[in-house]
Amino acid sequence: MKINDIRPNHLMKLKEPYLIHDKNFLKDRLSSFRACSCPACNSGQYAFWAKKDGFSYTKCHQCETIFMNPRADEATLAEFYRQSKNYEFWNKYIFPATNAVRKEKIFRPRAKKIVNLCKKYGITGGTIMEVGSAFGTFCEAIRELDFFDRIIAVEPTPYLAETCRQKNIETIENNIENVDLLNNSIDVVVSFEVIEHLGTPATFITNASKYLKAGGMFVCTCPNGQGLEILSLKEKATAVDHEHLNYFNPDSIKILLENNSIKVIEVSTPGELDVELLKMSFKKNPRLFEKNDFLKYLISKKSINLEQSLQEFIKNNLLSSHMLTIGKKL
Repeated sequence: MKINDIRPNHLMKLKEPYLIHDKNFLKDRLSSFRACSCPACNSGQYAFWAKKDGFSYTKCHQCETIFMNPRADEATLAEFYRQSKNYEFWNKYIFPATNAVRKEKIFRPRAKKIVNLCKKYGITGGTIMEVGSAFGTFCEAIRELDFFDRIIAVEPTPYLAETCRQKNIETIENNIENVDLLNNSIDVVVSFEVIEHLGTPATFITNASKYLKAGGMFVCTCPNGQGLEILSLKEKATAVDHEHLNYFNPDSIKILLENNSIKVIEVSTPGELDVELLKMSFKKNPRLFEKNDFLKYLISKKSINLEQSLQEFIKNNLLSSHMLTIGKKL
């Protein structure tokens, strides 16, 4: 899989005005942003880390989580996603154009992994709920495997929720804290690339976990604040943007979940695109690497074997920008 397969260059260029619109929505409200404690361990001990596009980021002294600080409150964030022109563009153009390759390369393997994890940890089916279902591709992929009796999509963004409904997926158009389901009724909760967007991720984990049965499985993915791209490029990394408020790491994601009734059983970084992202950044601006001759050498050398070996090293040593966490409800 290549980045252009899932983010076609011509469409990414076309969405730029909508991305700027969304960014300006938040910039216009910067005066209402409020300081916060670490979203992972709740420590008030942190230091300035970087500033990008007018937004400030701090790094926790205790668990090294990087987080936007100050940040918008929950009401502003909810309004931001409801009015988002960028997400509307993704729903209308990018997701449809890339849905086939996303399903084949990302979501079918992800669905198979979830089923295998269920079998590994003694979950025999039942109900799975995806929080933040977006275009509904994971729900489609997991439905194809006929493992779960019930599949629920939770998606608060109106046009994305409508897309899920059009795919005949049971859809709740709401935030997780307002979902009307029985507590202790869900066997598996999954959430892909969601918690990095949230103002209070601990509240999100608490609300999601209350629906899980005892021993139920919680699976989430998010950026890794100790991934090679962020370690190398800091705020200039592509992962650092106005939508991502939280950059957990393999240690701090464990703190976050275990403080909120989820026992972490696996953390991995199964990313596939780290080397390509670094090469793209180098091509766009070689000066970013002028103080790192070793990394510059690795990513500028034209060797498929070297690229593959480097990507495997990144994955196997918890250095990918893409982090996967599996937990069970206590």
